Amino acid sequence: MHDELQHIGELALGSRLKRLSDTMMRETREIYGACNVDFDPYLFPIFKIIAEDQIATTTTLQTKLKYTQPAITQALNKLTYKDLVNFTIDKQDKRKKNFCLSVKGKELHLKMIPIWNAIDKQLKWLTQGSATNLLHHITHIENQLNEKSLSKRVLENL
Repeated sequence: MHDELQHIGELALGSRLKRLSDTMMRETREIYGACNVDFDPYLFPIFKIIAEDQIATTTTLQTKLKYTQPAITQALNKLTYKDLVNFTIDKQDKRKKNFCLSVKGKELHLKMIPIWNAIDKQLKWLTQGSATNLLHHITHIENQLNEKSLSKRVLENL
């Protein structure tokens, strides 16, 4: 089937990256569902940094991810609402909150590690290649995902 965005070339780069991002999020959500994990893939970067650093502030997350402050705050609110993170008020600066994983968040993190490893393995395979430019590489990834979805690839190897 003809893919018009591929045909448009460099002018469609943003649209193709958005489409690829949407596909990855949808596929990741499907993987989580198949593994009985209730987790929003959009929260992954913030959750993972808090898990790795053990404590993180809004400013730290903003610096590491280059996200806007409102985006960080929104994600932290969702993680707090789902009882995956807790926060304490900093003793030196009462305006600052220190976020860490809750008990539920730590349990989820342990459950997620093998899933993330399986996803990482498949994404590494998908992103290897000898494309001569970014668009050729994106085309390769899109074609591979059209052949077999990321969720199928991951779940077959989990």
